Formats: sequence, C-alpha cells, structure tokens
Amino acid sequence: MTERDHRSELSGYYPSAWPAECGGPRRQKVTRAPGLRLVPHERLRATTRMLDAPKWPVMFVHRDPGELYLQGGTRLGQTSESYGWVEKLNPISLEPVRSSSRLPSGGHNWCGAICAHANGDLYVVNGTYCHRLSPDLEVVAEHRLATESAHNGHVVLSDGNLVMKDLSDDLAKPSTFTVLDPELRVVDRYRFPWNSVGRFSSDRSRGVDHLYVSSSTEIRRLLYASGRLALDEGWVGRYALAGEDQGFAWDSSIGDDSVWFMDMGESEDTRAMIGSRPIGTGAFALGAPPVHRAPVRVFRFSTRDASDRDALVPFGKQGGHIIAPPLYDQDRHILVAFDTRNRKLGAWRYEGPGKFVPLWERDWLNTSQPTLYADTGELLVDDCRAPGVWDAVVADVETGAELGRVDTGCLRSTGMWYTPGFGRDFYTSTMLGAIARVSVA
Repeated sequence: MTERDHRSELSGYYPSAWPAECGGPRRQKVTRAPGLRLVPHERLRATTRMLDAPKWPVMFVHRDPGELYLQGGTRLGQTSESYGWVEKLNPISLEPVRSSSRLPSGGHNWCGAICAHANGDLYVVNGTYCHRLSPDLEVVAEHRLATESAHNGHVVLSDGNLVMKDLSDDLAKPSTFTVLDPELRVVDRYRFPWNSVGRFSSDRSRGVDHLYVSSSTEIRRLLYASGRLALDEGWVGRYALAGEDQGFAWDSSIGDDSVWFMDMGESEDTRAMIGSRPIGTGAFALGAPPVHRAPVRVFRFSTRDASDRDALVPFGKQGGHIIAPPLYDQDRHILVAFDTRNRKLGAWRYEGPGKFVPLWERDWLNTSQPTLYADTGELLVDDCRAPGVWDAVVADVETGAELGRVDTGCLRSTGMWYTPGFGRDFYTSTMLGAIARVSVA
C-alpha cells in the first residue's frame, strides 16, 4: 500500500509539517499539522500583505517551528528582468525578517519551487537555476541547469539527491530531468522522450524511486536507483481518448497504489504563461471561452499495472478547464475534484476500480490544489464569488459542509496549494503579488 507523506519519515527532507511543495514527494497535500477544529460560533479572518512589484509569491515551506519561508519569482508581463527570491517571514504578520539576494533565473519567468532539505538548507529552483541557501538565506551554492527552459518544481530523492524537470508545451521539444547532489553537482541527466508541462510526483519502494510524469497524451514512469534515471518501459498510462478534444494533464498525486490526475489543463492563459508572454484573464475569468470542448476527467492508473485504470467524468460539463491536480485522501478513500471554468467542486468515495460513490458537489470556483488536515478532515479550497473576491473555504471532506470562509484579499489564485500554519491558521498566495494568513478569530 502507498505510504502517506504525512505519516512517513521522508528521508532527504527536513522533519517539518510542510517541508516542500504539496507537503511531500507523492504530492498528496494531506498535512500532519493539527487541524483548525472549527466550531460553529468561530469565524475566520485574513491578514493580507501585498508585495512590491514585480514580485510573484509562489509557495511557503516550514523548517523549525515558527520558521516560515516564502519563495517566488517575478510576475509575467510586469518586468523586463526576471529573478527568483526567498523571504523568511514573521509567521503572524507576514512581514519579512530576512530576504535573499536576487537569484538569477536565466531570463525565465515561472513559479519554480523551494524545499527544506534534511541537511538544514533550502533548495530553490527557478528558471534555469538551482540555488542552495542557508537558513539565513545566504547563497551557499549555485548551479545553472543545462536546458534553456524554465523548470517547474523539484523532488528530493530517497538518497538525498534532488531531481528537477524543465517544462514544455511544444510536442517537438522533449523535457529533461536533472539530478543534482546536495552540493549541486550533476549526478545524472535524462532526456524524457516527450514534452511535459505538469510537475511530477515520486513514490519510494525497496530502494527505488518511481517518478510519475505526464506528457500531452500519456503518463509515464521513470525509475531512479544508484544515481541513475531510466524509463520504465513496462508501465504506460495512456489518457488521450479517441475523438475527444482534450487539453493536457497537469500534476499527479499518488495514493492507494494509484496515480491520480486531471486533464483539460490547456488555455490561452497557460499558453501565454509557458511562453513567458503577458497573460490575460482567460484561465480564471468567469465565463471565459473554452480552448477545448471536452469535460474535465479524473484519471486513475494503478502503479502496479497501468492497464488497471479509471476515467471518471465528475461533472459532465463541456469545455472544462483546470490548472491543478485533484486531491486523494487515502485514509478515507475520498477523491476531491473540480472544474474551474464551470465552477464545480465535489467529492467521491473510491471503493475500488470503477467504483466511485458521489458524496457531495458544490458550485464553488476553485483553482488551487485542495489541501486536507489529516486528523480533522477539514478541506481547504477556493471560491471566487465575484471578480477580485477570492475566498478561502474550509469544508468537511466527508459531507462538503461549509465550516468557514473568508475573503483572503488575494484577488486571484496561484493554482498552488494552501500551506498549514503553526497554530490554527494557514497560508495562501496569488500571482498578482499578495499573500495571506487565514486564522481562527
């Protein structure tokens, strides 16, 4: 059975409640941090900070208790220069207590990623660079990656090395994986035979890391052992459907011996973002015209046998669109999926291949990757009630009952995930330059 990131000792990662993007390499987005435990008379409040232009705040990670770090880059279309940066924040006020220097990105604007490594340092990938920073945000090492493309995320492997991938929406431009050791020396490079846009997930089993990566039509698996990456030729998950006008898949998540993801990830805005051109409002605007006509589907492929698969149509609405993966809670066997363009979000109980029991459905406009408190079942999602009004919503994952909501003041979601705080609170960010702490009042 698939291990749970929130219950595992993740070798290579700092032992905190949220040391990396999605909380761990399997991208389960289920946190070991204590839940909010909201009761009916309580409400939520938001503390919002707007960063100076042209900063694009992307994601938060924890290190020691009370140590909160924010990683980001520069906003698309807002500046002729591009760079990465990291701030150590006061976890209550969100004001910076330390800031890194400007980190070169090779001219690329993209969201990148940060993790807290087991050695105590922070590793940042942004554009064509990977940086190692001390806890005080001094640059310890810098590596320029060989592929002249933006990189989207990284994973710490079970041996402590780091692996990262560039992104490409060009069918003729395959993506490349690079493995670096903690000193940022190259261990291996692997040219993936296909292009890939979404971030990849990684499972660990018997000394081998299994990396799951989506192309425009398939999800594939790479095997990492003894410092080398290789394609698993015997595992192929084809999700392109004959006669369907589909968009590509984004990230994947691993749970119940399966890999989970959604298609319909392409829009005019994502095309512009990947090409580092100024973006409009199509990806998030209410009623924006669809680029593809198919409905959003959730795909499940068994990690043991890729021929064991499901393709769930959660809402049946044509012209769907998403920019983030679903959530699968292995403890409760609950799948949470959404369709941003058609303003739908819901949950299903997974009872085995082909068996999805509907639990609830809401007309909420969610773009972020849902995040879940393991102990309480409190689910964190978005709801854009009107242009420029972006609520954080706490719901019961079993029933969909709304437990609390608050306008974050962030105007527009980033498509990342909510990050738990150090008490009864959590954090979110937006590509338009704002971050927020949501707490129980």
